[in-house]
Amino acid sequence: MGGIALKRHGRRLGWVAVAVAAFGAWHAWPRLERPHAHDHPSRSAEPSSAGWTAADTGTTRLGGRETILVLGSDKRPEDPRGNADVLLVASLDDSHRRIELLSIPRDTQVAFPDGRYHKINEALASGGPEETCMLVERLIGLPIDHYAVIRFDALVRMVDRIGGLDIDVPRNMDYRTGDKVYGVIHLRKGRHHLSGEQALQFVRYRHDALGDIGRTERQQAFLMALKDQLFRPQTLPRLPEVALDAWKMIDTDMSLGDMTRLAARAPQYRTYRAVHTTLPGSFHDPDPSIPGDLSYWVVNPAEARYVAKRFFADGEVPSRIIQDPRETRTWLPPEARAAQTATERARSG
Repeated sequence: MGGIALKRHGRRLGWVAVAVAAFGAWHAWPRLERPHAHDHPSRSAEPSSAGWTAADTGTTRLGGRETILVLGSDKRPEDPRGNADVLLVASLDDSHRRIELLSIPRDTQVAFPDGRYHKINEALASGGPEETCMLVERLIGLPIDHYAVIRFDALVRMVDRIGGLDIDVPRNMDYRTGDKVYGVIHLRKGRHHLSGEQALQFVRYRHDALGDIGRTERQQAFLMALKDQLFRPQTLPRLPEVALDAWKMIDTDMSLGDMTRLAARAPQYRTYRAVHTTLPGSFHDPDPSIPGDLSYWVVNPAEARYVAKRFFADGEVPSRIIQDPRETRTWLPPEARAAQTATERARSG
């Protein structure tokens, strides 16, 4: 795998690293925003200014950045590892003074080392964060330098520590997950002040028409509400306690030196522009006539690399995330599409 060698078991960070993380978060939060949406690469005639094309099949490092895979784990008491409910690639891009955030839907279909296709979120349970990092690298064509795995209970305690969040719930949400802890989702439509457990319900819910993509959007709404609450005057004095609770439950391969180095640059990161997008694809609904068929988020492998490299190299995002399945299957990079058009014209005489 590109980047540094990852360790089999992430270290637990102590209180010094907690303070470092809180300091870094303080400076990074204010500038999270939605970038201008450019035309989807499948309709664009120009490759990335960095020269990337969808024909790239290797893992290539872009200079001047550090990339971290953030995983939200649904680890349960009866399950020592758990699957990944959240997969977010965060890149600290010094070359362009950006913080780039790429969400990967948890149901994204990828080929595992055994050659079989599974949902990418299953890799955390089967092979840990190391295997998940490897699959993400193959998917987007860029190396992962570090990982951080965050559990449900850390999120709940953090939100409760800061007094809850004000969030607009777009619809009634009712579902039972079957978990022994945090197994009930019950929220009413409207603007509410949510507790930690209710906020977890909000970011986990996926039983609407948009499924995993809708959940990704709610996770972004959660982040905005969290930012607003963190910077209220009455919350600021409690930030060290919040960070301590959260980071006690995070598994990471980052050393204390890594964290200290990032924290020392936090004032610089405050001036960076943050951009976010989701990996485009299409929904696959299970076919009842096929045994074992499941729902997936299907991406075109060439397009995934093209979109990711264009996003991280240029800060550009696709204007449309949800595609028609036919578009996903037939997507071609601009240069290949031009060659195909020329061939078709020659054949038609």
